[in-house]
Amino acid sequence: LGEDEFKSLWESSGDDGDDNMDLERFLKFNNALDDLFVFDEDEEVDDEVDEISSDMVEEEEEETEEEEEDVEVQQQQLPVITETDLPPAVLFSQLANENYLVGEAELKRWGELQDMISQGDLSQEELDVLVGRVEKAPGTDGMYVNEEGFCKLAEAIDDLFEDVDDKASDEPEQQQQDEDFRELKVELLELLEDIDKIGEEEGRLLCGLDCNELEQERVLEVVGEIERETYNKVVAASNTGGGAVSKDELLGEWELLYSSSSTMKYNEGLSGLAGGLTRFGGLKQKIIGTKYLSDVEYTEQVVGKLGGKSYEVKITGDWEMKTELSLFTGKPANVMSVTPDNVVYGPRRDKADHWKSLGPMNMLLLSYIDEDLRIMRGNTSTDTLFIWKRC
Repeated sequence: LGEDEFKSLWESSGDDGDDNMDLERFLKFNNALDDLFVFDEDEEVDDEVDEISSDMVEEEEEETEEEEEDVEVQQQQLPVITETDLPPAVLFSQLANENYLVGEAELKRWGELQDMISQGDLSQEELDVLVGRVEKAPGTDGMYVNEEGFCKLAEAIDDLFEDVDDKASDEPEQQQQDEDFRELKVELLELLEDIDKIGEEEGRLLCGLDCNELEQERVLEVVGEIERETYNKVVAASNTGGGAVSKDELLGEWELLYSSSSTMKYNEGLSGLAGGLTRFGGLKQKIIGTKYLSDVEYTEQVVGKLGGKSYEVKITGDWEMKTELSLFTGKPANVMSVTPDNVVYGPRRDKADHWKSLGPMNMLLLSYIDEDLRIMRGNTSTDTLFIWKRC
């Protein structure tokens, strides 16, 4: 037998790139090899080979049937888990087979699940869909799930059934949350109002620019609580996975209620033009946004005292909302970026490029917003607050 002849026989037997032969390929190879040589009892040899092959196939089929019957008997002997409301991990441990996996046979031992199907609360088709969505255990041809997959399946089934009693019990809890939120918001607004009243009596600046350290700490404390509320659209956007608040939420006219900015304190306002015979008289912000434009306009009141003249300072520019990683938390944060353009007061109109007093407003984090209240924090100093109320 030549090497080329051997190679030809090997390939003709059904070479699929594997160095090993199964029974079928070996029989083909052996028959082809026999055909190269003449035996006196050729037909008898062929009959013997066919008989051996047939016997081996029959034996394999019988062994497979016996194994399937053994598994079925074993499953029938295992008890049905009738306990209800078991934690998914505990339930999995009671259902899992010897390989610590759960398949179709194991699910039939889940008594509560079978009751749902028999009572029509859950159809077999619905169950198949839920099972199909769960990631299967590796190496099981999509037939079994591990503990993690089973827990996800159990949670998905639970989500289909919401107890009316649970909903009813949730209502008082939701009402309590509503009341707590309203109390927090009222507390914050009343605190800011008191600061302004005391400031007016003592001749201090508006918007908390002259408030003491104790008042600042109290405002910061209440703001920290209100920012965590679910009514905060910043929190809501983060919980839904989007993270970014729509810029439309900011559009409109806002009045500054409070600021703890050290720069605004030092300059006695935003523009730095107040002082001497004038004083800071309040600040409004107008945010405009269309498909093509994003404009912002600040209007600062400069109030005359002791014969000083009152006037308005208007600061215009562009703005945008973007999502950036916070320097402090490492998480995505909503940042309002403002690029000042012009400062207009009286007959004068100056470029705002190098107007240093405007710096605190140029980059702020949006930490809270609802229908009529907005809180911004400093981008590099989160203790710096700007609290705005919609006009």
